[in-house]
Amino acid sequence: MLPWIIVLGILGLLLVFAEMLIPGFGVFGVIGSLVLLGTSVLSYMTYGEMALILTVIILVAAFVLLIVITRKSGLYEKFILHDKQEEQDFDESTLEGLCGAEGVTLTVLRPFGIAEFAGKRVDVCSKGEFINKGERVRVIEVKGKTVMVIVCEMNR
Repeated sequence: MLPWIIVLGILGLLLVFAEMLIPGFGVFGVIGSLVLLGTSVLSYMTYGEMALILTVIILVAAFVLLIVITRKSGLYEKFILHDKQEEQDFDESTLEGLCGAEGVTLTVLRPFGIAEFAGKRVDVCSKGEFINKGERVRVIEVKGKTVMVIVCEMNR
């Protein structure tokens, strides 16, 4: 029975540890916690109260050791995002005077995409149709942050 307790303990630790490193819905963490609980109950039912205490101490120590080893190896740094995105409010004045301007799509518009007008990249939206990359488009409306475009007549 002891080999099963050891295998379940290691499996439970790895599942909980995986939950810490891999973003998800908590499936690994829940299953890992249940496996660790099962390991503790199994050790208690098989070997008694002292074995339960010893199992919990070993599992906690092994988990802390896993975290320390991961931090020292640099693996932890590969999984953790350190950059912060600063909040920036969109300046709608950059879109002023764009109505009627002609430019070229830099991406396929499905219906949203990117177009370039006078050297300036702008997020644009077509009126629902797909527009291929490299098509000439004209701005027909600027409403808030939304720039509506249509294909220039000379392309059709």
